[in-house]
Amino acid sequence: FALPIYGSVTKTIQVYSNTNGGGNIIRLKLKATVVTDLKPARTSLYFRNVVPGKSYTEQIFIENNMHKPLEIKGHHIVGNVNGARDFPVKVELVKSKNGKEYVSVTLTALKNMPIMERTNFTLSMDTNSKKMPKMNFFIIIRMMPPIQVQPISLFMFGNHLNAKRTRRIQLKCNTGKPLKIESVHDSGKTFTFETIREDKGTIDLWIGIKAHAPLGIFNEIIKIVAKEGDTEHKFSIPARGSVIR
Repeated sequence: FALPIYGSVTKTIQVYSNTNGGGNIIRLKLKATVVTDLKPARTSLYFRNVVPGKSYTEQIFIENNMHKPLEIKGHHIVGNVNGARDFPVKVELVKSKNGKEYVSVTLTALKNMPIMERTNFTLSMDTNSKKMPKMNFFIIIRMMPPIQVQPISLFMFGNHLNAKRTRRIQLKCNTGKPLKIESVHDSGKTFTFETIREDKGTIDLWIGIKAHAPLGIFNEIIKIVAKEGDTEHKFSIPARGSVIR
């Protein structure tokens, strides 16, 4: 879509004449300030850490130069229509106490939507301006994973045999559903595992060293199967380190 032109504009014009003596070209520089009917404070809206089932609101100040109140007559999605289906949008016009006009955009992520990392689309609003009948905003959505795992890799050098709680992996559920660890195992014979529940949606997984773990360098994968409500998720955490006496 084309962006409206406003602000300071400079144009140079060359004028040719029939004057003799080499002065037959005149350069004129024109400067002007273009004022648009509607000037949004920003044209991109970034919704971060979005979780299915929750709503998020952003407000944009609109500089109104129409000498009449702004009206939002409707809105629709342009471009990535399929990507926007999981994010119903509500648009409202909000006026502050001092008369300033804002557009409020509320985005809701559907509860049962497919999990994605990010998506984007354009939200087009119909206005009552003859010079600017549409305002377009680029919507950027970044999803938060249903279960967040930290850290995503482990470095564990200089661990003694039979050491307890040498490292911690934390699992946190972002959807509000109960979190449960179904199984944990490693690809070798090095680790012990202990789970401590912090709350309904947070579990600490403590890593220890077995009493008869192989000495020396290890390079293993810790595999975790967890449930967020009835949905199963699998995670693989690389673990590199060493075991000493």
